[in-house]
Amino acid sequence: MKLYDNIKLTAEIAELAQNGIHKGYSGLIVKCEGDIYTVCFYNPYNFGEKAYAKVNKKFLVFSSRSDKRIIQELEGYLQNVKMEKYTKLSECDVQEYDAVELIVEKPKYAIAGVHKGDRGCVNSTYAIDNHWEIIFSERGTGKDIAQIGVAREDFIIIDKF
Repeated sequence: MKLYDNIKLTAEIAELAQNGIHKGYSGLIVKCEGDIYTVCFYNPYNFGEKAYAKVNKKFLVFSSRSDKRIIQELEGYLQNVKMEKYTKLSECDVQEYDAVELIVEKPKYAIAGVHKGDRGCVNSTYAIDNHWEIIFSERGTGKDIAQIGVAREDFIIIDKF
């Protein structure tokens, strides 16, 4: 394995698990210091979320090589990243088909016809930048109102699937 290789974590490591990084998570090697690699891990349940962690190479398995163009972009991007700011991944408590209720009134939801108290169903297995795709329906009729991305802090789960 070498710099900018894509990897997978092969073991559940307590220190990493405390930061939301678990066995099977994928990442990218961004720094090599002997047997210790700094890896940018990706949250498989919240696309766009990342965390940097140091991991002994014995707990990593090679997945694939990065394309040369991607490596060029990464080199420029990583020079400006403050890795110490990104050390944790959020734990995901939302599942596809969970019933949810909107707990805030915001213009971006109102434009779509969705208001505080409206209920819906999660329509995805993952979030994108902490926004879950939810289908909101009229109470009583089941007629769909809107399918929109809603920030996790803006809804509560009222029934787990």
